[in-house]
Amino acid sequence: MSLKNGMKMSQREKFELINSEVRSFYEYCKEAGMTDEEMDIICRPLTNAVRKASIKRWTRVVLFVIMVVAIGYTVVQTDTFQWHASAAARIVLIKMLPIWDWTPLYYNKCLIQRSQPQNLDNNVISTSDCIACEAINTVARISDVSYHEVFNHHLLRGAPVIVVDAYYDWSISRTDLNLTNLISQDDRLRGSVPCRVLTNIRLGRQPMDLEEIVSRITNTDIPSWFVHFQNCDIRAVKSFRVLAPRPYFLSPHIPPSHFNWLLMSKNYDTHRYKYLELDVGLIIMSQLKGKTYIRLKPRAPCEDECYTLNLELIEGETLVLGNSLWELEYLPGKGENVAMITETDWVEP
Repeated sequence: MSLKNGMKMSQREKFELINSEVRSFYEYCKEAGMTDEEMDIICRPLTNAVRKASIKRWTRVVLFVIMVVAIGYTVVQTDTFQWHASAAARIVLIKMLPIWDWTPLYYNKCLIQRSQPQNLDNNVISTSDCIACEAINTVARISDVSYHEVFNHHLLRGAPVIVVDAYYDWSISRTDLNLTNLISQDDRLRGSVPCRVLTNIRLGRQPMDLEEIVSRITNTDIPSWFVHFQNCDIRAVKSFRVLAPRPYFLSPHIPPSHFNWLLMSKNYDTHRYKYLELDVGLIIMSQLKGKTYIRLKPRAPCEDECYTLNLELIEGETLVLGNSLWELEYLPGKGENVAMITETDWVEP
């Protein structure tokens, strides 16, 4: 066969030609009376070359896969990739809504029910856990911190901590905090019904939506009042995040808050602390305006082993704690006060 004709042959035709030649060679050797051992010796250079080529090819494939995995792992660790991946995933989910309504799953706190939910009635802590808080008698105030310092130096040993500059670009909370306008301009907030409400003002019928609760309290001449309520409607939770954006020291792997609370008061002078029933997890309390007195009481059975912590949270400061060891109570300061608390699923190491 000429070189020109060989170049025009397809890969399949070349394979069939080689196969035919090998079979002809095999039949010739058999007719010549050669044994299988003799034919193996004759063909050994060819089989060795084929084996080496196969090993070389698979080595290149494995090295290429390792390189791709290494590059991919490096890329997915970057904040830029995670941000774009999250944005793309949200767009895909929005496009899927006409086909599959996934919103009930999104509004659920957990996609899979835990076999042993973490709650106060299920022995969150035991007496052996009390050793984590027995030497904690003060709450540190820190600034210009990292995630490592907040979590490893404080929360990892059960200690609450106050970050005094958690919101260094905090503008809305200090100069333009108008809750009535915020609610009236947001459809998701106007019809939202809080899960828990406590106030010294009689609200009448229940349940009452958020717009009416706030308007009854803020649009009156009542000289002394307080109110706190919990948002468990995910739409309201998202809207209220504008009041206290995500602190700079939180790592991207910490999920967004699933519930949040708003604490408001005006000239409410009392000595009785208000108890908040918070989920066990990561608690972040941001003082948006005024001052709040906080009491952290050790949970049972650690009441006699650990100190009760009393502290003041002033405007611009943020309290961070893992509350598996602590119960939180608060007392409104004098004058006008606004604080926000977020609850986030977080398993302490």
